[in-house]
Amino acid sequence: MERTHFSLNVKSILLILFLSINGCATTNNFSENYNPEDPYEKSNRKVFEFNKKVDKIFLRPLTDFYDKATPEFAQTSITNFFANLDDIRISINSLLQGNVVNAMSDITRFFINSIFGLGGFFDVASEIGLEKHSEDFGQTLGKWGAKPGPYLMLPFLGPSNARDAFTFVGDTALAPAISLDDNAARLGLISLDLINTYSAFTGIADIESKDEYAFLRDAYLERRKYEINNGLSEEELSNDEDFEDF
Repeated sequence: MERTHFSLNVKSILLILFLSINGCATTNNFSENYNPEDPYEKSNRKVFEFNKKVDKIFLRPLTDFYDKATPEFAQTSITNFFANLDDIRISINSLLQGNVVNAMSDITRFFINSIFGLGGFFDVASEIGLEKHSEDFGQTLGKWGAKPGPYLMLPFLGPSNARDAFTFVGDTALAPAISLDDNAARLGLISLDLINTYSAFTGIADIESKDEYAFLRDAYLERRKYEINNGLSEEELSNDEDFEDF
């Protein structure tokens, strides 16, 4: 089964962060790749270089070890387990966005996989046709009309914006692992979840780009627009008064 879990907002960011650290050498061609949504480009580029060093020194060796030590079937089961827990947060955000049908589907997925999927290690819900959605609190605020604000490159976490940087706290608070009383168990589960997610992207081919930073930024901005607008085009959005984000 393919590993496709994205639980917290930080984890959807990890794919974009991974793409950025596998490209060619970064250039500082600000004028050619200037984006008005990135007013703090100079400082953001410095954080980007810091994140690359963290990946090279710490994250990549750690995930390489995880890949070698953990069989593929076990990684898939771990992915399914955390994806199942994540359906709780997704259901809440779907409900906050006024999508009752998706919210009911998401919470139904959780109960089906928890009971018949042996605690979520097997994705039975998808096998019977219940689609997995991806919603976070940043998307919820976007649905409510909150603007994204300037693009930000966060230390360790990677690409974000002013709105998503703060909503990450709210999404994290909804993660079931946070509610555990045992500090060691809580830290262990969160760490395993992040390492497992990050390792899922280590087989992606290198990106050919003259400016890794600009590629990363533009990919992230387009991805978030797509997620906030539920995949609708700008033309479709102009005819839909429910969407006010862009």
